[in-house]
Formats: sequence, structure tokens, C-alpha cells
Amino acid sequence: MSFVVELDLAKCVGCEECIEICTAEVFEMRNGKSAAVRAKDCVGCLSCVEICDPGAIKVEEKGIKLSDTCAALLRDIL
Repeated sequence: MSFVVELDLAKCVGCEECIEICTAEVFEMRNGKSAAVRAKDCVGCLSCVEICDPGAIKVEEKGIKLSDTCAALLRDIL
């Protein structure tokens, strides 16, 4: 599974807590703000989201987008 990591730089206060808690080392500081420089390494634990008091971090599971045809075929099969 892969995840999308989004940062709202307007909300980021540069506390570095996301950097400290992230075991996948997704974040680095850039110009006084956190940056998801290795977002592809995110394991989706959501620790960064939970520790970010200003709510600057959003992590979502990257899903597979099915065409309408594929979705219809799967509905028929299931």
C-alpha cells in the first residue's frame, strides 16, 4: 500500500515533532517548515498526524482508480 502525505505550510509552525516521531524518515526541515521529502516511504501509521497540534499534516491511502467499465464488471462478478 502507498500513502499520500500532504503538508499545509501555512499551518506548519516548524516544531519538528513530525520529524522526531516518523520512523520512516519522511520529513525534513526546509526553510523553517517541515517537508515530506520521502513521502513514498510513508507507512501510514499516522503518528505525524496525531502529533501535529496545528493540523498541518494529512495522510491518505492511495487507492486504485477503476474505470467505470472495470467497476461494472466487478459488480457483475461479485
